[in-house]
Amino acid sequence: MAKVEECVVVIDGANVACQKDGNICIPKLAAAIQFFQSLQRTAGDYPIKCVAFAPNFWLNAKPPSSSSGGCRDDSSAIGTDGLVLLKELVQNDAVILTPSHAHDDLYVIDYAVKYDGFIVTNDMFRDHVSNKRSFHGKNLTRNWARSHCVDFTFVGKEFMPNPRAMERVLSFQPSARSDSPLASAVPLGAARKNSTEAPKSSLQKTISSDDGDQGEGDDDVDEDGMVIDHAGARRRKNIDLSEVTYYTLPRELLPMLHGEGGITMEKFQEYTGTHIVLPCYTVLGSPMTRPMSDVLTLSIYGSETSRQQAVGYLDAFLLEMQQKAQYAFQRQQQQQQLSYQVHPTMVYPQQQQQNRTVNGDTCTQDDHLMEIDF
Repeated sequence: MAKVEECVVVIDGANVACQKDGNICIPKLAAAIQFFQSLQRTAGDYPIKCVAFAPNFWLNAKPPSSSSGGCRDDSSAIGTDGLVLLKELVQNDAVILTPSHAHDDLYVIDYAVKYDGFIVTNDMFRDHVSNKRSFHGKNLTRNWARSHCVDFTFVGKEFMPNPRAMERVLSFQPSARSDSPLASAVPLGAARKNSTEAPKSSLQKTISSDDGDQGEGDDDVDEDGMVIDHAGARRRKNIDLSEVTYYTLPRELLPMLHGEGGITMEKFQEYTGTHIVLPCYTVLGSPMTRPMSDVLTLSIYGSETSRQQAVGYLDAFLLEMQQKAQYAFQRQQQQQQLSYQVHPTMVYPQQQQQNRTVNGDTCTQDDHLMEIDF
């Protein structure tokens, strides 16, 4: 991670200059650049550095045509005046051209991540998030895109960014981390060991890690929401906390889910790529002012595929527990029936005397036999 001395604003040129008809409007791109250049001296302690990326093939764009397609196609129309303006922006280093056959999004995101900057775009980069693209040792996440992208609109050719997003730009402070992505925040596992808070469920964390793996390549989440992908990592996680599935199961299974001090569910989360929150096991022994419900609810976070996988395994787990309970019940009934056949009647110990006197009468053991129904 490069040392941050400026508030870097990266303009997604293809997204900003694209019009609804598929043509490219370079004056709109120039207006966006001019907007941020005018803020360079008013951005607090960190001056704004604005740079735009655009595809190199724009310089070879054909004249306007009614058959123009998408904004990123070689046939996208710019126009003579737009082409002259584009060349001027390139000469002034206000626009950086990306290779013709390269995906310009990758350059835009890479530069913003490198300098902890913002991206001016209406694109949330969902394809790159879903593909877990890695930039400078970190996987791109939806949270990072939401907090670092500045959406916008135009009134004519007047550039208007989102005011809420601009508040983040104007109040920019670099993330509290060193230049190296490997020397990031304290591992979550270590933080839990030093915590003096009341014990919580081992599942109440963003990323699960094995005790023996700390410092050997676990993934952490830094302040800006990027998932740090350490060199030599044993696994990669990118858990989406914006989507949740609720799952109910009998309360008596809670100790089993917390098994081995939380390791059971921790490994289950790791295997399914989910983050699961369930009630703390200690509540079972605490005094309650009202009766507890016979069921509890798990909150399963993650991608749709990961959540479906977790639910499938939980369904299989419940079915197995039901089958075991049914088998145990049947075995108990069989043993009781067998015991009844061998000993059809049972006698209380105090009635095992051969003869007893009750109200002056002598009675035998048979008078006090008591049948027990099974």
